This record gives sequence, C-alpha cells and structure tokens, in this order.
Amino acid sequence: MNTYNPPADKLRPPPEKGIGRALLFAALIHLLLIIVIALGVHWKSHTPEAVEAELWSPTAHLAAPRPPRVEPQQAQPTPKPQPQAQPRPAPPLTKVQPTPDNAEIALDKARKRKLEDEKRQAALLAQQLAQQRQAEKLAAEKLALQQQRLAQENAAEQRKLAEQNKQRELKAQQLAQQQAEKLQAEKKAEQLRKAEQQREQQLAKLQQQARSDYMKNLMSQAGNGPSSSTGTAAVTSGPSGAYAARLATLVRQNVIYPQIDQIQGDPKVIITVTLDPNSGEVLGAKLERSSGVPSWDQAVLRAVQRVGRFPADGSGRWYTPMEIKAGPRDAG
Repeated sequence: MNTYNPPADKLRPPPEKGIGRALLFAALIHLLLIIVIALGVHWKSHTPEAVEAELWSPTAHLAAPRPPRVEPQQAQPTPKPQPQAQPRPAPPLTKVQPTPDNAEIALDKARKRKLEDEKRQAALLAQQLAQQRQAEKLAAEKLALQQQRLAQENAAEQRKLAEQNKQRELKAQQLAQQQAEKLQAEKKAEQLRKAEQQREQQLAKLQQQARSDYMKNLMSQAGNGPSSSTGTAAVTSGPSGAYAARLATLVRQNVIYPQIDQIQGDPKVIITVTLDPNSGEVLGAKLERSSGVPSWDQAVLRAVQRVGRFPADGSGRWYTPMEIKAGPRDAG
C-alpha cells in the first residue's frame, strides 16, 4: 500500500519577511542615539563660571537732620516738635535662579529623545512580536489543517485501496471458483463422453451380436421347415402386429410432452430399438425417421429410455431390433 509522505520543508510554516530589516534598522537607531549622546556630552565640556549678584534697594534712605544748635537766650516758649519722616521699608530680597548650562539642556533633550526612541522601538518590537506570534499561530493552524486534510486523504486512500483489494480478492475467488467449476464440468463432460463412447461401442457390439443371433435364429427356423416350404418361415417368425402395437402403446404411455395440443395433425416418428434378446432390456434407441417435430421426436426417445425393459411376446421371446412407431394422436 502506497502512502504519500510530504517532505518536511513543505510542512514547516513559511519564514516571516522583513525581520532582518527590522533588526538592522533597530541597531542603526541605537548606534545613532549613542553618537548623539556622546557629541552632546563632549560638545561644551568646561568648568562653569561662578556668578555673583549684588542686590540694591531701589530707594535711598535719607538720614535724619541734625537738631539745630540752640544758643542760650532768653527764655522763649518752647516750640512744638515736628514729626520726623519715617524711613520706607526695604523691598524683600528676590532669589535669583542660576541659568542652566547649554550642555545640560542638550543632554536632557538627548535623554528624552533616547527614552522616546526606546519607547518607540519597544512598541515596534512588541508589535512585531505580536505580528510574528499571530503569523506563527496562523501558520500552526494552517499546518494543522494541512495535516488533518492529509490524514483524511490518507485514510480515504487506505479505505479505497482496502476496498479495491477486497474486490480483487472477491473477483479472484469468483474466477478461481468459475475455473474450478469449468474444469469440473469439462472433466465430467469428458467422463460422460468416454462413458457414451463405451456405451455406444458396447451397444454396437450388442446390436451386432443381436443381429447375428437373430439371423441365426431365422436361419435355423428356415432350415428346420419342411422341404415344400416356400421360405415364409422367417416372416411368420417375426413379431406379430398385436405385439408391435402393444409396445407402441407402452412407449406412448411414457411420453411426457405438455405441448402436444400445439402439434398440427398426427405426424409419426419411427424409433429403432435394440433389445437384449434374453431379457428385453433396452440397449439403445435410434431415430429412424423424424416426424417433422424435433421436440416430439426427443420426447419419444426419452420415453423409450424411460421404459427401460420391454415385455416378451406371447411365446416368451424378444425381437431385436424393433421398430416403434408413435404419433401424438395415438392411444396411450
């Protein structure tokens, strides 16, 4: 039984396209990021200068005037003291933020770009991995369907081959049986043919012997007659008409012919029957003259064989050969 085994390469899922280019692109992006970061770090690498700031008040504080010198005079009324001007409070100090360096700004931007690139690369890789898993899943499902289809095809092919083998075996058995029956039939036919030949030979011998005995009997009867005999002893010593009619009636009674009503007229068939002169047993029957209806001729021949043994005449003698005449309208 032949089974189809596909090569292993055909059962594997097809390789994904574009993975090599994606990996090469990711490596180039990482290399460019490293170069940009290195250039940003070493672009302006110097010691930052110290910055000093002085805080000045926007308004000047006026000093209080000196009191006037009072000379001793006469007592005068003491003038009322004038209120002095209060100094304004200084504004609060403002904290000055130092200005960041350009290198730090570039480095920070590079870090942010790197993080964004890494996130994009991670998202791209995750998407590619998801696509690859989906493709592998689809390939696995396709492979499973192919294997299932191949298994079904193999099972169907095996069932077909088994049925064909069964049909071949059945045909071979039938052919062998037919050949055996044919050989058996040929063997049986050969045996029947040989038996028929032997029977015909024996019948011919018996007929020849019966004729010889019959002629001897006639000659002996003719020789024993008186001297004035005219030679009619041989005729008178034959079967009488009544005896012949008796034998014809016996044969007619054994004829089996359902289509007798279909025969037109009363055609006669003449059968020559060879008997054993000592027992009256039928040794053979031959169609002497046909009636024109072959089926009726064969029915009469079968009737003679069916009788098998004819009765003797009134003197206890049998005559051979005998001629039996039979027609479909004869009494039986």
